[in-house]
Amino acid sequence: MKLRFLIVLSMLFFACNTDDEPVIADAALEGEWQLLNVVCYCSFEPDTDFSLTKINFDTDRSRVTVIHDGQYSFFREAGEHFYGGQGDRIGFSDDTVYRFEVEGSLLTLTLQDNPEIADDEVTFVFKR
Repeated sequence: MKLRFLIVLSMLFFACNTDDEPVIADAALEGEWQLLNVVCYCSFEPDTDFSLTKINFDTDRSRVTVIHDGQYSFFREAGEHFYGGQGDRIGFSDDTVYRFEVEGSLLTLTLQDNPEIADDEVTFVFKR
């Protein structure tokens, strides 16, 4: 009897998954966003028009479409990109991960940087 109990108990123990964080909370991302600003350890020309970059989240399909109407490519290359993640993290197939926060009509995407590189922090601020 004790052996059966130990077997059942061990099966329950190994069935538990410690990665049970909530799936990505991306409902607030849905729709079109226009780039407002890029914050980083870099410089841009004073007349750089960030608003020429737009992104459109389709949360049902877990895809984001990036459009660049200007000469610069901000955030990601133009086109459709699949994303996944957990909680407030968005990950792409090239292993880049962004933390996102939506406050009212503003979306902030912050690159989860490499802690060994001091100047690779970048934050993208979008507005609806």
